[in-house]
Order: sequence, then structure tokens, then C-alpha cells
Amino acid sequence: MTIPQQQMINALVVHHDELVNYIHRRFGNRNFAIEVVQETCLRILTKKRDDFNSLHAALPLLKHISLQLAIDLYRRDQVRRQYIDEDLDWSEQVEIVAEQRLTLPELSLAKQQYQHIVVQAIHALPEACQEVFILTQLYHLTQHEAAAELGISRAMINKHLNRALQLLVPILFQQQDHIAS
Repeated sequence: MTIPQQQMINALVVHHDELVNYIHRRFGNRNFAIEVVQETCLRILTKKRDDFNSLHAALPLLKHISLQLAIDLYRRDQVRRQYIDEDLDWSEQVEIVAEQRLTLPELSLAKQQYQHIVVQAIHALPEACQEVFILTQLYHLTQHEAAAELGISRAMINKHLNRALQLLVPILFQQQDHIAS
């Protein structure tokens, strides 16, 4: 017996708390677990109906999707924390920018220049890194989805994404420092 999409959604509703508890036990953060299960629900709703025709059990698939998504979100958060200072007082930064009192045309020009720098930096990446970066960061595909799209392993996706971030982050933060000063 196969599982149509509506039964998959029903299984998600029935097993919602079980999935939240499963992710909570694995990662130790209930809010994170709720966020992951919500994202899992969105993934299920956006899948094509045919994707579920060969399934025989919904819960194992839901657990697998939730766990893989949790791992991706956790890793993304770890990378973000590595490069972004969360203790930075953003109100101070806003005041500094406000004191500069750039006119609207100046702000528009600065935005265009920064966008140009970002696009150039992305185009300067090696082709594989560029493809992975665009799929995961601009189109918001998970590493698993990007791997399926490109026909390579998740380990290679991770390798290319790490290399892309290592090359891009210093350039982007250096340009932000120049713009702020």
C-alpha cells in the first residue's frame, strides 16, 4: 500500500508532537525542534504528489526529513555564529550610519556598488562552488536537495559550500568595513 500526499499530511499532523520530541532529544532545544518540524511540514506541502506514491510508512520518512533538515539548520547556524558577532549592539551601528546622513542617491549608489562587489565575488568562485553557493544560499535548497540537483554527494556539497564561504566571507565583511568607514 502506498501513501498519497494527503495521508502524508495527516501523518505529519498525527505525529507532530512525536517529531518535535524526536528532534528535541537529538538537539536539546525545543524551540529549534518546533522550527524544524514546521519547516518539515512546509517541505511536505511543497512536494509533488507523485513523490509519495512509492512510500509504505510515513513516520520513518518524516523522522528522516526532520533530522536531515535539523542537521542542515544546525550547521548553517554554527557557520553563521562563526562569522557574525551576535553580541554586537546593532543600535550603535544604526546610530553610526544615521550620523553619516547619506542622501538617498548616495545610499542608492552605495547599494549598487555593494551589489556589484557581491556579484563579482560570486562569479569569481570556482564553478562547482558557485553552483552550490547559489543553490543553497540564494535558492535556499537544503544540501540534500542541492546534491540531488547537481548529481553529487552531500559531502561534496558541504566541501564546495565551505570553500565558497571561506572565499566570500572575508571579501564581504571587508567591503562592509569600507562602506561603514
